[in-house]
Parts: sequence; C-alpha cells; structure tokens
Amino acid sequence: MALRVGIGAVLLAVLIAAFSLRPTPRPLTGGLGGQTFDASAASRQLDELAQRYPSRRAGSSGDALLATRMAAELRRALPTASIDRDRFRADTPDGSRELENVSATVRGRPGPGLVVVAHRDALEPGSKAELSGTAALLALARAVGESRFDHTIQFVSTSGASGGGLTGATRLARTLRGQAAAVLVLGDVSGPPSRTPEVVTWSNRGPSAPLRLQRSVVAAMRQEGLAVSPQAGPWSQIVRRSLPATVGEQGELNQARIPAVLVTSGSAVPPAADAPVEAPRMGAYGRAVLRTLHALDRTRVGVGAPQTELAIVGRLLPQWSLQVLLLALVLPLLFPAVVVALTLARDGHPLLPGAAWAAGCATGPLVAGLLAIGLGRIGIVSPAVPAPFAGPALELGVGSWALVVLLAAILVTTVVLSRPRLAREAPGPDEPTPVAVATAVFAALVAVVLTLVVLEPLAAILLVPALLAWPAALSLPMLRPLHRWLLLGTGALLPLAALVSVSGALDVGVVDLPWWLVLLVAGGQITPVAMLLTSVVLGALLATTLMLLPRGRRPRGRAAAPGRGPRRRRDDAPLLVEDR
Repeated sequence: MALRVGIGAVLLAVLIAAFSLRPTPRPLTGGLGGQTFDASAASRQLDELAQRYPSRRAGSSGDALLATRMAAELRRALPTASIDRDRFRADTPDGSRELENVSATVRGRPGPGLVVVAHRDALEPGSKAELSGTAALLALARAVGESRFDHTIQFVSTSGASGGGLTGATRLARTLRGQAAAVLVLGDVSGPPSRTPEVVTWSNRGPSAPLRLQRSVVAAMRQEGLAVSPQAGPWSQIVRRSLPATVGEQGELNQARIPAVLVTSGSAVPPAADAPVEAPRMGAYGRAVLRTLHALDRTRVGVGAPQTELAIVGRLLPQWSLQVLLLALVLPLLFPAVVVALTLARDGHPLLPGAAWAAGCATGPLVAGLLAIGLGRIGIVSPAVPAPFAGPALELGVGSWALVVLLAAILVTTVVLSRPRLAREAPGPDEPTPVAVATAVFAALVAVVLTLVVLEPLAAILLVPALLAWPAALSLPMLRPLHRWLLLGTGALLPLAALVSVSGALDVGVVDLPWWLVLLVAGGQITPVAMLLTSVVLGALLATTLMLLPRGRRPRGRAAAPGRGPRRRRDDAPLLVEDR
C-alpha cells in the first residue's frame, strides 16, 4: 500500500512539474549598434599598457601605478564624470596588501545604473590577454562619452581578481548594493577563435544572474559574429548551484544580488601569461558589450530577478515545482522507515549505538572544519579570502601541506575517539550493528535532504542516490560484499562528480584539491550551515564505509537482549546483515 501511495505521489508531482514549465525570457535588443567602439585604439592602448606595466600583482607598485593611470584615462575619456579612488586592505596571494578600485560615474536619470567592470592585476608578468578587459573598458568609456545614455553609467577598474580572490569585487559589491541595474564584467576579450566566447552567470552563493541578462549579452555577441557556447545544461546548473564556487567578479556581485555576467573567452579562469591576443576579436567583444549597454539603457522591463529556476530544453522549471517533486520522492520513504525502526526496537535491536556510531563519524569533519575556520580568522590559513581561488593562484608549500595533514589527522582522531568501538569477541548490547547504523544513516541523510529541499533543491538532487544506496548497502541481507561496495560508490558518485566538475572548471588539480577545500572553509565560502550539512553527509559516508570493512568472525548463538515480552534473537532480526 505504501509503495502504491509513493508511486502515485511521484506521478502527481511529475504532472505538476510538467504543467509548471514556462518559456525562457526573451533577450533585450536595442536599435543602436556598437560601431562607436574604436577597436584599433583599444588595441594600441593594450600594447602600450602591457609594455609600460608588465608586473601588476595585486597590491604591488605596478598595480598602484596602473590605478593612477586608469584614473587619468577615465577622466580624459569622460570629462563630466566623477572619479572615485577607493583604497582598502585585503588578502592576496602575497598576503595582506593595500588595493584600490578606480571608478568613473556619468550621472543619468535617478535610479539604478549600468556598470562595466574589469580587473587590471595579474599573477604573472606580461599577461597581456588578461589586460585586454582593461583596454576594452577604456575604449567603452570613450564610446559612452560620445553617446547619450539615460541611465547612470559607471566604469570600474578593480584589483585582486587575478587569482580568483575577488577582493576588489567584494568591496565593489558593498558600494553597488541597490545602485546597479546590471553589471557587465570584462575578462579576456582578445582570445583567438580557439577559445570559445563565454557569458558566465554563476554566483559564489545563491542564484545565478538573471537569464534575461545572459540572453541579451549572448544575442549581442552573436550579432557581432561571436559563436558563444550554448547555455549550460541541467547537470552544469545542478553542479554550479550545489557547489557555488566561481571566479570572475560576477560571482561576488551575484552573491550580493546584483545582476552581473562575465564576458570572456575560454573560461572564467584568467588566461595564461603568454596567451595570444587578437585585436579583431577584441573589437567584436567591445561592440557586443556596447550594443548590450544600449539595449539595457532602452528597456523598461529590466533584466528580471536572479535565476532560481532550472532551465530544461528551452523551458524553465520553477523552484517550487522542483521542491514538490523532491518531496514526493523522499516523504513516501519515511513511513516504511519508521515502521522498520519500530519493529527493530520492538524485537530488542538496539538503535542508539548505531546513532552514536553515525554521530561520531560526523564529529570528525565538523571539528576539522571549525578548526579551519578558526585558523583562517587568526591568519594561520592564508590567504583566507571571501571568494575561491583559481588553480594558478594555489601554491602548496611545506606549510600548506602541514596544515592539510594536521586537519586530516584531527579528523581521523576525532572519528576514532567519538564513535563506539566494536568488540572483537561476542558483542555486548551497546555495540552498533549494521542495521542500527543503516537506520541512523538514513535518518541523517533524510534530515539533510529535507533541509536542502528548502534551501537549495538542486543540491538535494545530488544526495538522493546516497539516501537510497547507503542504508541498503548495510541492511539488505542478500547482498554480497562486492554489491555493498558498489552501492556505497553509487551513492557517492554524484557528489564526487560535482566536486570534480567545479574544481576542474577552476583549474584546480587533484594535488591542489585538499588545500583548495581548506581555503574554501577558512575563507567562509562554505557557510556554517553548509559545513554542518556537509559534515553530516561525510559522517554518513564514513559510518557506512567503516561498517562495511571486514572484521574478525565472531561466535554465533548469543542471547537476545533482555526485556518484557517475547523477543527474537538478534541473529534472527529482520534486515540484519550476516556477520562477516
């Protein structure tokens, strides 16, 4: 009966989801093109800036000199604009440094304005392609100075984004809150045709940029002959919303609920220092951005709200519909799970030791995460910045490896000391059994999945296989050891694939991955709530893995636990995995 009810609920939820699909918003278009963008002048200025300021690490003297030059160039391009130089201290790959954001604002009608952003710093000397966004920003400022816009237009040169730390963008997000209708971020806009143009919308936390803004930029780029990569598929959306780690200033701005997209070639990771530069491509990018500015200036409907929906085959699945579908999948499992747990308790099967086992396994990741946060706050884990670093900025020295080993040792020690121990001979009533651990793992994962259904339903999708597979690996008596390990791997497959996908997109190698994760926790990109949920999931994985490990054979024939009324022997309890 419960199975029929569950199947009916799922079919009803699928029907609701099908009828809730709605079309994607149409892109904004403007009557004016980008012909006033001077590509040849932008190319000449790029050559001159790259030759005069070859070394531009964030907070260095070269970065400061280029900031002064940017203020002068913006004042020359926009004589009526107000120039602001915002100096602040922040962590960089070289430690704490004084950085500076330079902005020029041309006032328009009251209300939120349009913003163009490009960072000027670079990790390696030269890095001419990475400087192309700055040269394009100056050419756009000159084009805007020769045109007429109704909205306020602001041009901002930031520092601190070359390694992915986004400290300048974090500072800018605080000043732009409530004052920007849309932000266009310029990355490498000079890449050859082999580097596919990208419009990056991801955020470092929460929903991504509005889909209407993304489609408007894509439409403008295609009008300029730039073959933009297709829109991210369902898997990419699930991964990027479940593990919101990105580089590019748009990540920090979208996190602050400021609509922003990154226009770049290849990927959001800054290009190599010797990446090629093609002036004609920079002209196409610049004209597309100018065309987008005209379209945004003419619209009265705005760019829309941040994207919380899931885009599927040209349609949008609302978040509430996805939540209903997930609840229809998970809630029918609760009734049979409660019946099984009550049956086990009635037959004298101790469940508390299983809960203690799972809780002890979750304590290790939680303690290690809290320690990483503390080390980041006091400056031992450095640089702990409010946004993830890209691979080129990760430098694993002896100190980094020592901290990784220390945190791993603390995790293992906490797990060993916190969970109950297994007796080598006949177990007592306080020893956890596979069925008791399976019950605790199921309860923990259900709590996490239901929490994620409310907070971020796309992340809950990654844990549904684990919710079904890990308890089954411990509780089904007919399974062979190989099948149990396959179920364990099946449940971990989607979260692991998501982590590999995000780290690969940020150019983080396998060797750098442990230190990158430590920096994510220490810098606060993984929130306390997310860290707690992650610790519970890792605890469930550890609890299942440790219970599946082979142990010495124990004598059979132990008596049932004492209690009132008839009791089955624990060897005969339902769903009990045979001793190994």
